[in-house]
Amino acid sequence: MQELLEALKERAGFFLLQMGEFKPFRVLLRSGEIVDTMTVYETFTENQIYDLLVKEVNIDLEDSDTKASAIVLLGQSDGYDIVLIEIFRKLRKKYQMVLPYSIKDGAIFFWGDLNKNYQTEKDW
Repeated sequence: MQELLEALKERAGFFLLQMGEFKPFRVLLRSGEIVDTMTVYETFTENQIYDLLVKEVNIDLEDSDTKASAIVLLGQSDGYDIVLIEIFRKLRKKYQMVLPYSIKDGAIFFWGDLNKNYQTEKDW
């Protein structure tokens, strides 16, 4: 799963640095491969996009080849700009990582997970 987390951070960094606009997105871990998804929700609010992504995650998890499905969002927490990563797996609680970040000189820096002490399932 560490590979999936790194891929999610990399993709979030790309959107923050290169695209100039960040929209919530979804990534799958299917048959050992990290699969990017592309859905355009231009006319929806962030909350509507999140609801649609959660529905897609539930569909993803019906596929026996899908080990995990993740949603990546932006937000703020404890005064920090954050990337919020939610990883969903079959028959497991959602794993949620809250990563503060900063951008300096065209590079993005992620700090430690603000949610780490609150994880209920350490072996995810």
